[in-house]
Amino acid sequence: MANVIEERGQFWWFGEQGQTSSLENSVHGLLKVSDEGQIILQLEGPLWLENPAVSWGWDASRWLAPEKRIIGRLGESGDAGYVLLQELLRTDFSLANEPARQSYEAGFCFRNDHDFPSNFDLDRFSALRIELEGLEEWLKLEAIDLGEEVYCGNQVEFTVKYDRVEIDYETTRAKVSIENLVLGNSPIRLFHSLVASAHIRQTNWLVYEPRETLDLAQLQKSFRRVEEIIALLVGQYFRLDWPKLVAKFGEFDDWFTLYWKRGPRHETVPSVFFMLTIFPSIREEFGQMLDRWETGATKYGAGYDLYMASMQQPLPYPEHQFVNLVWAIESLHRGRQRDQGESPRVERRKKRIEEILSRFSGKSDKTLRGWLAGKLKYAYEPKLEDRIVESFQRLPFELDPPKLRAFAERCARRRNEISHEGGSRPGEDTASFRSELRVLAEAFRYLFHALLLHEVGLSGDLLLKALTRGGIGSLSIVPALRAIGIELPVPPEEQMSVNLQSS
Repeated sequence: MANVIEERGQFWWFGEQGQTSSLENSVHGLLKVSDEGQIILQLEGPLWLENPAVSWGWDASRWLAPEKRIIGRLGESGDAGYVLLQELLRTDFSLANEPARQSYEAGFCFRNDHDFPSNFDLDRFSALRIELEGLEEWLKLEAIDLGEEVYCGNQVEFTVKYDRVEIDYETTRAKVSIENLVLGNSPIRLFHSLVASAHIRQTNWLVYEPRETLDLAQLQKSFRRVEEIIALLVGQYFRLDWPKLVAKFGEFDDWFTLYWKRGPRHETVPSVFFMLTIFPSIREEFGQMLDRWETGATKYGAGYDLYMASMQQPLPYPEHQFVNLVWAIESLHRGRQRDQGESPRVERRKKRIEEILSRFSGKSDKTLRGWLAGKLKYAYEPKLEDRIVESFQRLPFELDPPKLRAFAERCARRRNEISHEGGSRPGEDTASFRSELRVLAEAFRYLFHALLLHEVGLSGDLLLKALTRGGIGSLSIVPALRAIGIELPVPPEEQMSVNLQSS
């Protein structure tokens, strides 16, 4: 893929000696920011920390102090914008005291249309602006209205109007809105003009204004949670565009585009035929869903994150795909177990273990008791198959209990073979072993996805419809669950239609 930034420019240390004098002492170089977010600066000369006589030894850290930042003016005279690089790592290894070139990698790159203010810092950001490009079919917020053509002699007239969309939500952590901006020819005209072409287009944005000041890492996390909830609702992880951080350093708000290493972008734009939901169906509940997702992801950590990681970047081996999902459900179940307290069955097991250990109370039994206590430390815990069954029983519709139990037993057995026996059973060929893992993992993934949609508040009727209808439901989810013996219930409105026809 093409780099999102590949520009030559002039670079100098930010905040040293004033902007003008620093520009006079700048070094020419090339800045590259890859589509995955890798930031590389290649300079044509040395950009020293102190003076040209100072050089780093081989044993010195290549990481620069956090306050050291590089600013750059891109293009001939800033016409390609300005950048600010921080979290710098020097990557050249010249042996000379005065190397001809230097190179750096950066953890973050901010880009702006004009020069950075001298008081620029990371504690002034008040909002995230996230363009939802590529999600037009999911949003269905078309706002441009083209009027009919009217013929007046040799002239043809038609009107162009658009609605201002702004949907507001209040969440625990932020004020959130989904809004549009319509771009095109300037709306301010001092005189009539003829043009050869005219273009107008609608862009859609999600604006996230946190209630408390967030640092850069927290803003990144908030951005990631927005990206994740949309992926969950769409049914496909679609990497959103680079976010713009909003701050006011003068009279007006400034928008700074933030780049960092995020991983690959998926080539496929979501198609409405393969979406689990569309925005109009959850428009009123979207803010609550985002709120619940942020709360759940914070509370249960790995239980949510492991699943989203598998959505974001599919794992290459079936063993890894399968085990990653099992880890996720086990972590999620343990988190809920911690919140809800021990079940009566677990309490009975713990009491039984204590009774066994109490039989070794003599001095001569001390060593044996300690050894046995270590072996029985987790014996009271629910079995993996129980965790799987109890987790998927939380879905808002009933799955056939014996078939769900059989599926959970298969998953537990295969996980134990991978973890404790190194793979397939003796005598089983690798191809059939991996084939079953793929079948189990695909069904597991759809059930897990359904569980998370239920957790964020998607109604049971909409969830069942998403799982059984449309391209992804009828062509992927239903066959995957049938392959493990599980049939999903018929959606209520379709069941009603069947009942009416039969009567």
